[in-house]
Amino acid sequence: MNVLFANLAGVKVDPDGKVRHFIKAGSRWPMTIGYAKSVDYYPFPFWLAYALALCKRDTAASCSGLDGVVMDLTDVEMLAAVTDRKPDLLVTELAALTLADDLRFLAAVKEATGCRVLVAGNHATVAAAALLEENDCLDFAAIGEYEFTVKEVVAALLAGKDDFTGIAGLVSRRDGDVLVAPRRELLADLDSLPFPDREDFPATIYPDFTLYSPCINIVSSRGCPCGCVYCQERHIMYASPRYRARDPEKVAEEMEYCVKRFGARQFYFDDQSFVVKKSHVLGVCAAIKKRGLKVPWTVMGDAMFVDRETLAAMADAGCIGMKFGVESADPGILKAIGKPLDLDKCRQVVKWCRELGIRTHATFCLGLPGETEATIKKSLVFMEELDADTAQVSKAVPYPGTPMYAWASEHGYLVAKDLTSFDGMGSCVVGYPDLPAAEIDRWYGIFSKRVARKKLFKYMSEPGQSLSILLEMGRRKGVMSVLKSAWTFVMRAFR
Repeated sequence: MNVLFANLAGVKVDPDGKVRHFIKAGSRWPMTIGYAKSVDYYPFPFWLAYALALCKRDTAASCSGLDGVVMDLTDVEMLAAVTDRKPDLLVTELAALTLADDLRFLAAVKEATGCRVLVAGNHATVAAAALLEENDCLDFAAIGEYEFTVKEVVAALLAGKDDFTGIAGLVSRRDGDVLVAPRRELLADLDSLPFPDREDFPATIYPDFTLYSPCINIVSSRGCPCGCVYCQERHIMYASPRYRARDPEKVAEEMEYCVKRFGARQFYFDDQSFVVKKSHVLGVCAAIKKRGLKVPWTVMGDAMFVDRETLAAMADAGCIGMKFGVESADPGILKAIGKPLDLDKCRQVVKWCRELGIRTHATFCLGLPGETEATIKKSLVFMEELDADTAQVSKAVPYPGTPMYAWASEHGYLVAKDLTSFDGMGSCVVGYPDLPAAEIDRWYGIFSKRVARKKLFKYMSEPGQSLSILLEMGRRKGVMSVLKSAWTFVMRAFR
């Protein structure tokens, strides 16, 4: 039995001839990464990679992985690659942004191969039953954390079973009916999973907060106690504020393995927030030092959780960078979205990081509940005064299944309901009485130009690290692709 775990095609040619590049599985916010190949970001599809590794370890099926996003495949190329694998079961994630295209693609896969199809991820969790009712090409949908759900489906298929109703977290068909099993409990022991598969999802080609290539993505925990109203992981995949951490010794063991196996020169911790629990962070730092690992690392963190002692321990163990969400410089908006961030603490954390040699990257989001022109101006001033090394800005996207989606729908603030519009890099899909969507788009253009300049000047000030990134991109994508991407990046800063 052949099982293929696939991140579906990431390239689409629009009717006007423009080539769009998407990011899907692995991204907290699936979006158009641009009309040129990404300069420095491809998310690692952790859930697919964990599920693949688990099935390789615990079942007798022949399992493989294929990432059509990082390989920049079109649907035609992806279909040829999938058909060539001759899968009996295809496991993939669905994203709201590309839902219609992906369903058409899965129907083509079903026609070409006759395989069963299991969908998972954020949108599949929200609309599991409806997806199966409306799409004959789909056989299963997994709700929430899906690694063990998929493993049990594979085991049942290997055993020749046709009744899957006993598998928690699974939506399936039986005698023409769509049956929904109870949601699976959150995984208590994250270390019961093997390390994610980095052979079929090649470890070294997923740059994220990369200063030294190759950079390997890793996670040390799942969950976040905050309740940010737009967060898909918190409200959809986990549906819980529960935070779970791995054994620090296993984290360091995985890092050591990646250094030996893949030649890792950097790690990026893609936790929802690496710094939620101080004892866990200190434990990971101690385990890294105990093994004598000298590889630098960066993290997704949060200014609200961290103190100077923790940052000092991180720096001493090799941390050289931390991303953190600011989202807005307006306290009223931060309260409305459920983000307990103190802006003075945020300023202090940036100062501590600078003193300790930890690079900072602050993220902002426009169009959140309570946004006005005045609050956007306040955030823009705060971004420029914060003195973080780099920053980024996006537009608020109230994905189905999140509290923000329910709120925006109830109050009539959604200006688009077509899921293909739910793109943080596209036109804004929310508008308010005093701040129409077009104005949010206009301010986004102003804001994004400022952050692009900030990032460009930072890269120019560190030519050695920038060259390392460009060389790795050139090896992976080719020189012409790198030149086009670099040109696009520069133009973002000055157009």
